[in-house]
Amino acid sequence: MIILPPNIKNTSPDSPFYNEQSDFTRRIPTFLTERQRMRDSRIVQRLIRICDEEKDYRKGIDYFKEKMRLMSDPLYWEALRTVWVLCENTETSEEFRSMMKSKRRCRNWFMTPEDKTSLDRMQFPLTVWRAYDPSLYPDPGLSWTIDRNWCEEYAARKGRAVKGRTVTREEVFAYISRRGESEIIIL
Repeated sequence: MIILPPNIKNTSPDSPFYNEQSDFTRRIPTFLTERQRMRDSRIVQRLIRICDEEKDYRKGIDYFKEKMRLMSDPLYWEALRTVWVLCENTETSEEFRSMMKSKRRCRNWFMTPEDKTSLDRMQFPLTVWRAYDPSLYPDPGLSWTIDRNWCEEYAARKGRAVKGRTVTREEVFAYISRRGESEIIIL
């Protein structure tokens, strides 16, 4: 299986969504009105400030939820991905599950083009792994990995247990390579 790295070279500093810390958005939807692009840009700039500069992840989730009705469909999915990468934890799983089940258009914008291509190249059924807290039952987590070694090392660092399961393509919401964990999201 070939996993494609994020294509950071395609990140444009001229993009109204440009961000050094996170590969937030690299695609600019040309089908939006100028007014919507400007609104999206203001929302993204504030979200970046909250998450990257203030590092207030709870506030980042709350701000996203407050502004999501005003976002264009592409921005909704790309911003949700970034908020997920920065702010996700077991306590926020149900909030993210709800947002990821949205029926908004452009759902494929949740993944980078490289991650989408990597997911499309994966052979299913696929075995995925999860480091989890056995004291939480049922396990509310959405985040799994295709990298068993990464999962075992993470579990050892965090004092967690490891479990595996086999999934079909239909069960997988998204694949994210951003944090180096080869993450599979299962809703």
